[in-house]
Amino acid sequence: MAFLRLTRPLNLLIIIFTMVAMRYGVIGAFLDVSTAELRQGAPDPAVTVFSEIPGNVFRHAFSALHFWLLVASTVLIAAGGNVINDYFDTRIDRVNKPEAVIVGRTVKRRVAMVGHLVLSGLGLAIGLFVAWRSGALKWALIPAFAVGSLWTYSTTLKRTFLLGNGLVALLSALVPLTVGLYEIPALVKAYSVATAVDPRAGVERIVFHFEVLWPWILGYAFFAFLTTLVRELQKDMADIKGDQADGCRTVPIVWGMKWARALALFYLAVAVVSLLLVRAIALRDPLSYWYIGIAIIGPLLLSAGFTYNAHTRRGFNTAGNILKAGMAIAIAFAFLVRYTL
Repeated sequence: MAFLRLTRPLNLLIIIFTMVAMRYGVIGAFLDVSTAELRQGAPDPAVTVFSEIPGNVFRHAFSALHFWLLVASTVLIAAGGNVINDYFDTRIDRVNKPEAVIVGRTVKRRVAMVGHLVLSGLGLAIGLFVAWRSGALKWALIPAFAVGSLWTYSTTLKRTFLLGNGLVALLSALVPLTVGLYEIPALVKAYSVATAVDPRAGVERIVFHFEVLWPWILGYAFFAFLTTLVRELQKDMADIKGDQADGCRTVPIVWGMKWARALALFYLAVAVVSLLLVRAIALRDPLSYWYIGIAIIGPLLLSAGFTYNAHTRRGFNTAGNILKAGMAIAIAFAFLVRYTL
């Protein structure tokens, strides 16, 4: 159980939730809506309009097996990264949260290191297999980059000004982006051009543009990037004593708490303004209006308020937990996309 706590199960569940939301929420919504429109245009429910789309039903072109292997790869690599981060953060944690230190107490250091190597190695192997079997070998760079980045972050970049925060935010953005990189090209390849079974229907060939999914995927990636930057700054402000003792050069140590707080609030403001612009320009339905305005922006503003007023480790942790809840609510919106199309 102690080793399991090292992997940070809640964070891993959020990763799984994010990837499932991208596939079955965002992409699944477009497939279902496209299916409904195609069936509506069919001369008869029993007639298949396009030979490439049996039964007039659009299906995921990226297999479910490969998707769940991709999820497993991402989760294993993230778990390995969490373990190695705690391994190298023992001195910091002894100052910030001595009662919660696991490595060196309930879990031996060599066990933690071996656990990191096994989790990361297995995650990398699965990621390489998925890239090879799906015919997208170039995306094998993603798990390799993640493993290398998490090691570098834990050993070096965590203690480096700004770079550590940016790297963690980039890795968070890669979670929804990776799903799109596999799913969307597969759909484009499977349904790029379809030929009518019955030319008398009036349409012989048609092009399906599944590239329209990219704004959704990129939007989620951008949101993950911004909110993770805020979360990292909140953690840096909460952990400033331990970071100072370990010689870290985080934003609150280099620039001071005032500027670290201001930077976190600026990133939150960018996230809120971006959501308002998306709601005003791209989403006109009542569901999106109220969900984004209350369920998503509400926690972001609340987290901003707690960040502004926080002066203790507990206060910054509370702000971070509220932000994490807002991120989860934002991810859940993916399952409501079908009602906005």
